[in-house]
Amino acid sequence: MRHGIVCHGDCDGVISAFIYIKHYMRDFYPGKIDIVFTQPWRAHIDARRVSSDIDALVLLDLALSNELVNFIKLISKSINKIIVIDHHVSSKTFLNELNVSNVKIIWSKASSTPHLIKDVLKPLMNPYEEFLVKVADVCEGNETRDPDVAKVADLIKLSIARDPSDLDYMKYLVDIMLKNKDISNDNEVIKRAKVAKFLLKRLLKLLSERSLEISDIKIAALDLSESRIYAGLLGIAATEFSKMCKKDVILIRREEGKIVVTARSVSDRAFKICQLLSKRLKGKFGGHAEAASTTLPDMSLDNAIKLIIEVAKDVVKRS
Repeated sequence: MRHGIVCHGDCDGVISAFIYIKHYMRDFYPGKIDIVFTQPWRAHIDARRVSSDIDALVLLDLALSNELVNFIKLISKSINKIIVIDHHVSSKTFLNELNVSNVKIIWSKASSTPHLIKDVLKPLMNPYEEFLVKVADVCEGNETRDPDVAKVADLIKLSIARDPSDLDYMKYLVDIMLKNKDISNDNEVIKRAKVAKFLLKRLLKLLSERSLEISDIKIAALDLSESRIYAGLLGIAATEFSKMCKKDVILIRREEGKIVVTARSVSDRAFKICQLLSKRLKGKFGGHAEAASTTLPDMSLDNAIKLIIEVAKDVVKRS
């Protein structure tokens, strides 16, 4: 009997995978579990990497989309059990579409997916796991007064951001968590986080110099080459830049065949901006009230900036 886990390739997702495996799949790890890390916008593609003979599939911390919902419906015909656990606000729209007998959905607007697992499934956690739930909350934008929690959250976020395509590294993180190792003293984690921190400082300097302020929102754009250099750091940079400026932030970047928008806000503007952009420009969006993103069809960066400024102004007027 094999099991599959498909989860978000970020701090929140990695900790979710650790907790779920620890409490519900420990006897199957590692030999009988297929673990796939992905991003919500391509989860329906990467999820196909799990073995065709799995008995159960768990999807963790992945914002639902039309494509992912259709994939789940299709694969539910050949898998005995599917569990979806997620806390993204944007997923709420799709919950009724997954009314399938062998699909169980656990959704709530929780501070993080690990926190949702803790609150709903109520696994008996040790102090190490409780600590990592707090870390996941901080990774998702919540505040903490515990310097140890803040330190580990930064280390995990930055080390993953160093190369978000390195799926083996994410599996490495799950492995050291299952061994109850001190993440703050792990050489591989520290080395990767150090490089990412250097790049993040350069990126924040670039955003400070380049950003425009439109209707009390900071807007900055990156071309294709810059997007490649800073891949993985845009979400962290948007959050940090918003804190620095004490303003809502929209980062626009050109990628191969598409435009990606990352928004951060102190209210619910981020969600509204990405939702409206997606509606007007036929894109795909997901996220939370204060942190969201949308993928738009390919266009020139100048045109994207112009259209996004119009949407930002409209959202501010309605606020």
